[in-house]
Amino acid sequence: MRNRILEIVVYLMDHIQEHRGQIIDVEDLSAHLRSLGYTENEISSAYSWLVDRFESTSENFYSDFPEIHCSNRILTDYERFQFTPEAHGFLIKLLNQNLIDDEQFETVLERGAIFNPKPITEEQIKLIVSSVIFNDMNEFEGVLHYEINPDKSHSIN
Repeated sequence: MRNRILEIVVYLMDHIQEHRGQIIDVEDLSAHLRSLGYTENEISSAYSWLVDRFESTSENFYSDFPEIHCSNRILTDYERFQFTPEAHGFLIKLLNQNLIDDEQFETVLERGAIFNPKPITEEQIKLIVSSVIFNDMNEFEGVLHYEINPDKSHSIN
């Protein structure tokens, strides 16, 4: 479920960027998301998380990370082997949309590099990101056994 909430959050951020910082007609957006197969609970959770994300300040563990994202770090050779270009691109998108911060970006890279012998796909990275931003380790533990559903009708991104 957390992966689906993340998909909605990314969809909303894309919408906000397209409309220069505005969410236009929330009801129409919600209706569109419902037509894509998302539940009211998932949509509501995504809206709530997004609002909370921008209203609260996150706890910082490392003072070396800048408060505002200003550059993208280049992956090491090992990291490039561990992540597909699509997975890395998805992470960069989240970072540039301020849905994750630099510390969370590093956490996702670290978790992904440790737990998977094959390159991590975009679908798998969504689960890892969800576990980091929603603080749910139970979902993360299933990443290695996650089977990608070939039916993309319920997926926005």
